[in-house]
Amino acid sequence: MTIAVCAYAIGEITSPIVIDRDGTIVLPSPRGLQALSKLSQTGNLAEAADILGVTRSALSHRIADLEHQLGVALVRKVGRRVVPTDDADALLLVIGDALRRIEAAVEPIRRRRSQLRISTVATFASHWLLPRLPEFRARHPDIEVSLATTRRAIDLEAEDFDCAIRHGRGNWPGLTATLLFRETLAPVAAPGTDQNLEGSAIIRARSRFRDWSRWWTASRRVGKPSEAGLIVDSRAQALEAAAAGGGIAMIDMAYVGAQLTAGRLQLLGPPVTLDEGYYLVRRYVCRNARLLSAFENWILTAAAEPAVDHQPLFRGRR
Repeated sequence: MTIAVCAYAIGEITSPIVIDRDGTIVLPSPRGLQALSKLSQTGNLAEAADILGVTRSALSHRIADLEHQLGVALVRKVGRRVVPTDDADALLLVIGDALRRIEAAVEPIRRRRSQLRISTVATFASHWLLPRLPEFRARHPDIEVSLATTRRAIDLEAEDFDCAIRHGRGNWPGLTATLLFRETLAPVAAPGTDQNLEGSAIIRARSRFRDWSRWWTASRRVGKPSEAGLIVDSRAQALEAAAAGGGIAMIDMAYVGAQLTAGRLQLLGPPVTLDEGYYLVRRYVCRNARLLSAFENWILTAAAEPAVDHQPLFRGRR
């Protein structure tokens, strides 16, 4: 309970503060200070209320509550206008830009409550997730999506992410992993290019160097893939090179459905399903549970949609 109202001085300016029974300074109501500040800036109750998204009556009540807390009048009528008193001007002058700085500090925290932060690998983001995200945004326009790509397995406990989409077998200790789909490898190339799987036209990605050997063995081909050809950094680059006629890329079928259907790429061998897949990974206890639940429901539905029917696209090329 407050027991005293006094004034403190900074330079030639005095401003009222409230001291509690134990000598603790009671900070003025932030909402009241914000209302008073907007009134001072605009000189108009209705305009100040509009900026804050409240009614004129609510704005007046906030200022009145601040007056009651400080025990001084902060506004006065001049004709039909309501203007700050000298005490109000002194208080706002002492506070300076503190309110703006507080608002600037609080805004990222407030924003994160409506922002879903996702981490995944670049190829998955560009060739699967990003083409589908407009549908999620249309269903949930109130959710802002922040997407970051990295090859590193981020620490969901320590880093500022709500979830991740990881490639693997789903065995990440301390995390919940929900399978989106298994990876399915197949060789693809642009029409009219060298399509000899045993030649030197194959394209390898450093990030997935064993893909060709794994597919070769699983599809029971004789021998082994050529060691010659083009080596690029990522599967996204391998796919770009293949689409440009630069050779044959070994790629996940989930990434090339549209290109195969449109005839921009051709399937040169039977798809092989791996044990690994893509998983939605999150903490057991997560922040932004509502946002994450909406995203999880959507992405599981999107991942369950039938992939391109590859049987008509592959006619047993050898």
